[in-house]
Amino acid sequence: MAVQQLREFRLKPKVHQSIWAKVGLPAGEGPVLSDAINHGFSIDVVNRFAEAVSMPVTNLVQYAGLSRATFARRVKDKEHRLKPSESEAFARMIRMYEAATLMLGGNKADAIQWLNEPAIGLNGKRPIELMGSESGTVDVIRLINRLMHGVYM
Repeated sequence: MAVQQLREFRLKPKVHQSIWAKVGLPAGEGPVLSDAINHGFSIDVVNRFAEAVSMPVTNLVQYAGLSRATFARRVKDKEHRLKPSESEAFARMIRMYEAATLMLGGNKADAIQWLNEPAIGLNGKRPIELMGSESGTVDVIRLINRLMHGVYM
């Protein structure tokens, strides 16, 4: 009887690509992100984020507090860049999406659904409606942290 040699197979772990990498930004915090914000995000960042969250660009632009006309001017501009304040608004959106996805175990669809539903902890407002301001984003991320730690009120 011939001896059969067994081969060992090792599964490669799934590499989770952060939303920041998916949209083309080098980091989600720190001086590298600050530099990218101050330089102004490329319009491609907005397009990739819209694709990642399966949402029309026009909706994201509205939630960021930009008018469609302003965004259209940025697209037509030769540099195709947002201004720093506009880039900051999109960074807040990405941060909020990242936090919601983490809270919901990495489920992108559930995160999008949660962001679009009224939240009791936000006085009935939808988290996505609060993305346009720093204080709104802080409120949403605080709520996410409370929910993750079992503090509902």
